[in-house]
Amino acid sequence: MRYGRLVPLVGQEIMVLRFEPPAALEALIVDARCPRTGPAVLLFADALDIDQWRAEPLEPQKAGWTEVAIGYHCEARGQAATAFHYPWLMLSGARGDDAMPLADVELTRFHAGCPDYDGPGAGRACAATARTFAGIPIVDLELGLDRAAPGELPDGLLLWVNRITYPDLATPGAQLDAGLWLVPAQEAEVADVWTGRGSATFHAGMGWSGTVAGDAWYYGTRFVIDAVEAL
Repeated sequence: MRYGRLVPLVGQEIMVLRFEPPAALEALIVDARCPRTGPAVLLFADALDIDQWRAEPLEPQKAGWTEVAIGYHCEARGQAATAFHYPWLMLSGARGDDAMPLADVELTRFHAGCPDYDGPGAGRACAATARTFAGIPIVDLELGLDRAAPGELPDGLLLWVNRITYPDLATPGAQLDAGLWLVPAQEAEVADVWTGRGSATFHAGMGWSGTVAGDAWYYGTRFVIDAVEAL
């Protein structure tokens, strides 16, 4: 294991839906300091802390988590990027900055941990569901895979712009804004890229309700995060 990383070696199996957002959803997720330059993005990921799993190989569940993120394509420092702003970046476990309160979610999906799963393929369907622990629906995703697409993953999906906010404990309901941060995935590897079409239905837990459709991507990746930069 190497030390000093902000985020250890992470492996993720990812589903992405890119779509044109309705005006009300765009108003909810877009920060004027980071303009939208392309489609909105809904991402579901099964994630594994590979370093932790190697250290505790008999307890892989300790090293795993799932996440759902709703964002959009943008540009940062002249590069294509994807903006995922809190509170629309939701993890099922306490990962990252220990001082950051995470919006915990329950996620269920058809993935490598399910019986009879044998990977992506043409004509296969995938699905993902996010709920709050109180049972309030957030978003449901369905996608169908058409073809393998090695080397075709859209630019910017491995360079992120995060807006970090914290609850203001002195003023209930208010937020403390820590600004925008550029988060690059370093030493990134991408494999098993597939594309197709998909749709998503947002619910009350998102703060906007409606159904959208667009192009879908399924891929695996591994990366580390060694540094973040304020924008």
